[in-house]
Amino acid sequence: GEIAIKKGLVSQKDIARALHIQKEYEEIHKIHKELGVILTEKEILTPGDVKIILEEQKNQQSLMAWFTALFGLSR
Repeated sequence: GEIAIKKGLVSQKDIARALHIQKEYEEIHKIHKELGVILTEKEILTPGDVKIILEEQKNQQSLMAWFTALFGLSR
């Protein structure tokens, strides 16, 4: 959600609603539904938006793993 907000693709209110839907879905169906799926279903994000966000998230995780390994840090 943070990346989508930073990119101006969604508002904090959009993320709050999506998190609420996610929680309800998990409680009712016992299945985890990703925020990107929910936001796409609600036509707040496009599949292309989700792809860009996931690529940036992957890059951030790779950078964090590299930084952690380089400096011997743990989360």
